[in-house]
Amino acid sequence: MTERDSDGSLGFELRQLRTDLEDLAAAINFLPTRLGRLDGQLGHIRRQLERVEGRAADVDRALGELGAVVKRLNARVEWLERHIRLHEAGTLVVELDDVDPALGSLAAIAEVGLAVRAGLLSPAERSGLHTTIEARAGAIDDRDARLAEALAASETIAGTAYGGSQHREAIAAFRAAVEAMRAAAGRADDLAAEAEEAEQRLAADEERLALRADVIADGERAWEALLDHLRARIADAVGEGALLPAWFTSALGPIPPAEDTGPWMDAATELLAYRVTYEVTDPILALGPEPTGDEGGRRRGWHHRLRRRLRELQR
Repeated sequence: MTERDSDGSLGFELRQLRTDLEDLAAAINFLPTRLGRLDGQLGHIRRQLERVEGRAADVDRALGELGAVVKRLNARVEWLERHIRLHEAGTLVVELDDVDPALGSLAAIAEVGLAVRAGLLSPAERSGLHTTIEARAGAIDDRDARLAEALAASETIAGTAYGGSQHREAIAAFRAAVEAMRAAAGRADDLAAEAEEAEQRLAADEERLALRADVIADGERAWEALLDHLRARIADAVGEGALLPAWFTSALGPIPPAEDTGPWMDAATELLAYRVTYEVTDPILALGPEPTGDEGGRRRGWHHRLRRRLRELQR
């Protein structure tokens, strides 16, 4: 190959390289546009996925609601079939609220006793107060133990030659013990007021418990007796295929579930106990109107717990 041919080949390669570089520069310049389009497509895909996920969640909720409706419809169909078989000539209607006055007295005694017990410290509160008292007592014990260590070290310091290894170790031990003693004393001082208040609250609670122990015991016995009577009343009504009141069926359905009837019966019994205790007579609303602030925290708490419990049974 001649020198001219070599120069021509090199020139061609340079022109080709320049062309490739220009193509690459053009591609790089176009890259942000393509990336922008890709980001837009990805955003669109994400939005579609979010919509699909939202629809799936809606479907799950709808299926859950449909399952609850089917469950209630099945219960009503079973009750209708049973009602037709047992009462072809007529329908037996039971007014669960129409209780013997003796049950009303039991409910009143139970309410007084349970209200007194609710006014006492809960086990969790008592445990927390005991923990505070024990923490201060532990700090005092720690302080006394470190004082004993400091005294022992001081005796060693006094009985050993200055500058010796045992003497130096005793000085270090004395300083560490004094520092730890001061820290423990500080913790004890910080907890003193809180521990004193805890002791006072526990003592006052013990005094209230001693004064009202009979009332609490009577209330607990009355509560158990009330629940037994009301449970038997509901069981008899259900067993006879009686037509239950609207407030009952709207909250619990006309009959208990075919399986695992315990939670249903417990909720039904407590619901009737609530109505008997507070003389709720609303024919539609199972729990009656929302308790006001003047009706006591115990009733509001009971109302809230029962409402949540009944809602869970309907799922």
